[in-house]
Amino acid sequence: MTGRDYLRIWYRVQIGTTLLVLAMMMVRNFEMGRQRVASGLFLLVIILLIGLLVELIPQLPAVVQRGNAWLQGVLQPFILVIAWDVITREIITLLRLPSRGVVSLMIIYYLLMFAPFASVIGGQLKLSIERFVFALLTFQVVLIPLIALPTDLINNHFLLQTLSTGAVGAGAYFILIMTAMRAWHLSWPGLKPHWSGDFNWWLFLGLVVLDLFITMVNAGGMPSLRRLNWSVLLMAFRAAVAEETLFRFAILGILFYAWRHYQHRLPLALATSSVLFGLAHLANVAEQAWSVTVFQVVAAGGLGLFFAVVYVYTGQLWLTMVMHGLFDLLSFMATGTTTMKGSQVTLADWSFVAGELVIFILVTALMMFGQRRRVMERHVARLTGDKQRFGFQIRY
Repeated sequence: MTGRDYLRIWYRVQIGTTLLVLAMMMVRNFEMGRQRVASGLFLLVIILLIGLLVELIPQLPAVVQRGNAWLQGVLQPFILVIAWDVITREIITLLRLPSRGVVSLMIIYYLLMFAPFASVIGGQLKLSIERFVFALLTFQVVLIPLIALPTDLINNHFLLQTLSTGAVGAGAYFILIMTAMRAWHLSWPGLKPHWSGDFNWWLFLGLVVLDLFITMVNAGGMPSLRRLNWSVLLMAFRAAVAEETLFRFAILGILFYAWRHYQHRLPLALATSSVLFGLAHLANVAEQAWSVTVFQVVAAGGLGLFFAVVYVYTGQLWLTMVMHGLFDLLSFMATGTTTMKGSQVTLADWSFVAGELVIFILVTALMMFGQRRRVMERHVARLTGDKQRFGFQIRY
C-alpha cells in the first residue's frame, strides 16, 4: 500500500465519523426546536453522505465522480471546520474536560485534518485551472478555524491567539497544499537543498542582503523590542506560512506545470504570481483607505516578484517564509498594527515604492540570463517533474 492508500482509508473514516457527529447534532437541534440550525446541519449531512457514497461505490460514471469532486472540494473544507468546532465544543461542555488540554489536542488534529481530503478530492483535479481554484478556495476556509466554536470556551490566551490570528490555519493549509501537490505529482516544498556546482553563493548572499536592506528600510530601522508580542509574532507567522504556501509553492508550481510547453514559462509565471500576490491585498480595503490599499497592492506585487525569484533560484520555500515573516514582523512592530496607517499616501511613499519596484524588476531581469537562468530552469523542472511521487510503501 502507498501513502495515498492510507490517506484514502483515513478519508473514508474521517468523512464517516464527521457524518455521524453532524447527524446527531442535527437530531439534537431539531428536538430542541432549533429548526434553522437543524436544517443547515441536514444539508451538510446530505453533502457528506453523497461524498461517502461516491467514494465507496465503485465504477460510477465519470461525470458523477467529477461533480462530486467539485461539490466536496468547495464545501467539504467548510464542513470539516464546522465539525471540528462542534466536536471541540461538545467535548468541553458535555464531558466537562479542561478546555486547555482539549483545545491543544484538537489543534494538533486540525493541522492534519485536511491531508486526506487534499489527497483524495484534490488528487482528482487534473486541470491546472481546477487546481488553481482549489488552492484559492481552501486558503479562504482553512485559515479560519473559529466558525462555530465560542471563544469564551478557550480559557487560554495563547491558544485563543493561535486560532484567532490564523496561525494554526496557516500550518494546516501548508500540510493541505503539500499533500495536494504530491497528489498532483508536482513537488515537495523545498525543505532539502538541491544546490549544485553552478549555484552562485555570492549571488545568494546578495539576494539575502538586499532582502534585509529592504526590510529594514520599510520598517524605518530596527523597531523597539518592547513592541514584540505574541500577537504580532503569530500574525507574521500566518502571513509568511500561508501566503508563501499559496503564492510561491502552489501557484508557481501550478503555473510552471500549466505552461510547461512554453519557452518563456519562467518569467511569465514569476510575473503572474507577483501580480496575483499584489491583487490579493485588495482585501485589506475593508480596514484601510482605498489609496493606501492601492499603494499596498503595488508594493506587495514588487515584493512578491522578489520572493518568487528567491524561491525559484534557491528552490527553498522555507527561505522565502523567513524573509516574508521578518518583513511583516518588523513592519507590524514599527506601526503597531497589521494594516497600513494613515488615510493617504505621500509622494515620498510612492517614490520609495517605485524605486523598490525598479530594483526588483532589474534583479528579475538579471536572473533571466546565463548561469542564473539555468539554475532556475533546473529548479523549475524539479518542481514540476513527472517523477515526483507521494508513494512511500509499507510492506508486511
